[in-house]
Amino acid sequence: MIIRGDKVILRPMTVDEMPLFYQWATQSEATPFWYEDGIIPTYEAFIRDWKRYYFDGNEPEKGRCFAILIGDKAIGQINYNEINRDSNSVELDILIAEDIYKSKGYGTDALKTLTKHLFQNMNIQLCWLEATARNHRAIRAYEKAGFKLTKTFISNGVECKRMDLKK
Repeated sequence: MIIRGDKVILRPMTVDEMPLFYQWATQSEATPFWYEDGIIPTYEAFIRDWKRYYFDGNEPEKGRCFAILIGDKAIGQINYNEINRDSNSVELDILIAEDIYKSKGYGTDALKTLTKHLFQNMNIQLCWLEATARNHRAIRAYEKAGFKLTKTFISNGVECKRMDLKK
């Protein structure tokens, strides 16, 4: 299942791409925003959190990872986590690995593309995400995708923002 946006294509990631996702999360220009505390998990710890179903599609209600493609080049990933069917809501995560692909609208388009898919095909009513307050570029991308600030909070001594997008 390929999901086409205006600027990007979202392609389901495969089990073979788990090491690539780990590399993006832990050894890229996005790493300081994913691991603000500087504590980088081992690959084994990482895949305990990012279970196989994110990559094999066997349990779509629990979550799914997609590669963000510009042409044939994978520049990052976007995912949804376990769907809360009581509220038909879901948390999203996004990562653009290299700075050269940031501030070009790719993240915004990836968010618009995935949320549209979730709203239209999976009966989702609310998508939300969180970012550290210092990640101004990400917050601006989320705003451009239509997300609204709903909460500011402190997590592990770091100011964070929660942003929501309703159907």
